[in-house]
Amino acid sequence: MVVIDRLAEIFPNLLLWMITGSLGAIFMWVRRKLGIQKAEQEQQREAIAAEQEAFRDGLQAILHDRIYQAHRYYTQLGFCPLNDKKNIEYLFRPYAALGGNGTGKQAFDDIMNLPTERLGGKENT
Repeated sequence: MVVIDRLAEIFPNLLLWMITGSLGAIFMWVRRKLGIQKAEQEQQREAIAAEQEAFRDGLQAILHDRIYQAHRYYTQLGFCPLNDKKNIEYLFRPYAALGGNGTGKQAFDDIMNLPTERLGGKENT
């Protein structure tokens, strides 16, 4: 009987310790899970940002290449028709918005300064 009485005295405290310990363990597990998810989300955001930067850089490179090719063609030709200048402007605007400058800007300026007709007469294209 003494053992049963002693267990009856200890049981409420033992039960309280078990519940408290279990809740603490569950809380730590949930907190750790959320921390892992947050870290995974941050990694995904960084991967997406790197991919977007690569797309921007690639698009800028393609636009630069088209402007540079047009520059070579029209400076050899000696003139650039008005409609083609307009097309090159459409290429240059997003190129500049993406941070392009330097040789692309110089090529664009050179094309814009070309006459719109062949010297000595109309264009023959």
